[in-house]
Amino acid sequence: MISVEEALTRTLQATTIGAIETTDILKALGCVLAEDIHSDIDMPPFDKSSMDGYALRAGDCKDVPAILKVVGTIPAGAYPEFSVKQGEAAKIMTGAPSPAGADSVQMVENTGIPADGGCVSILESVGLGKHIALRGEIMRAGNTVLATGTYLSPAVVGVLATVGKHAVKVYKRPQVAILVTGDELVEVAQKPAAGQIRNSNGYTLYHQVLATGAVPRMLGVVSDRMDDLRAKIKEGLASDILLISGGVSMGEFDFVEDVLAEYHVSIYYDKINIKPGKPTVCGKTERTLIFGLPGNPVSASTIFEIFVRPAIRKTMGFEKLHNLLVQATLAASFASKTARTSYQPATTTFRNGAFFVTPVPSKGSADVLAFARSNSFVIAPADQSEFNAGGQVEVMLRFDFWQQ
Repeated sequence: MISVEEALTRTLQATTIGAIETTDILKALGCVLAEDIHSDIDMPPFDKSSMDGYALRAGDCKDVPAILKVVGTIPAGAYPEFSVKQGEAAKIMTGAPSPAGADSVQMVENTGIPADGGCVSILESVGLGKHIALRGEIMRAGNTVLATGTYLSPAVVGVLATVGKHAVKVYKRPQVAILVTGDELVEVAQKPAAGQIRNSNGYTLYHQVLATGAVPRMLGVVSDRMDDLRAKIKEGLASDILLISGGVSMGEFDFVEDVLAEYHVSIYYDKINIKPGKPTVCGKTERTLIFGLPGNPVSASTIFEIFVRPAIRKTMGFEKLHNLLVQATLAASFASKTARTSYQPATTTFRNGAFFVTPVPSKGSADVLAFARSNSFVIAPADQSEFNAGGQVEVMLRFDFWQQ
């Protein structure tokens, strides 16, 4: 049995960064760039007005009010073919190119129109260069604007569009196959008979995978028979990552490791000093990373967050792999009744600049309702059993925390 830290190290050593593919920027959200991006233009591509108002020479309105002759109007999208001379101004719209001769823009709120209509009255003086965005002040043609490893957020996609990159190289989203084992399991639409329960693990894991940005592939439920397991595991080994829930403990019908051995899977560990999730398996074929997860739903979801999510993120090219760890103040005392590192489901809040955490009462690793009420884990070290209200503890924030 190995420590959580050693299991994480072995997991990430076995995980390789995924292949590179080219994708349209409409489908790029959530991916990681696999190339440097250079601008093909200056931005702005010309000196432009950042306000609706009048382009003029700042020196002409040192003494106000100043009456200036209006020599033209410049809408956005049109390039002026005239210049502004001393004593003149041009009406200009936001985003329109500044005319030659003008060095500033006074916003329309600080102007008035004299009775003759051919002039404008500048009611306040304006500083040199005010309200004009200079050509190339944001980026220059040829400059690197985005580096390999950049996460493609909506704002970053906007940069890609600005520099004309309609298709970009990204690290491929891995396909993650999900297989659930157990003779006792029935599908969601079926009413369980005596001795049966519905398959919740498959659906929880499916959405945990989806939330990482990877591509989940549901293989369904397989019975605890060797022939059935062989066929389904073989199918799953065609994916980049295979998650198998159940069949990895010490029971008479836990055959997953036996089947993995038949497919020459290299096993990196099969027990972790952790609660929940001690009987966790990690292995690999030449192309597929495999995780054997416990059958209890809370255990499977917990192990996913600690080990599987970082592996998926590494394949996708992320630099930050793990859920965020923070220090939080305990709102209620609790005891850890194990000599293993414990991940206790909890509810964490952030208020007045600090994190506060409350462990969620649970009936154990099958208590899906309690787990659904949590958004984080309190991490209880193996050498500590008592945790008092008001003390500081380490907390892992899950995806759920950021959505509440």
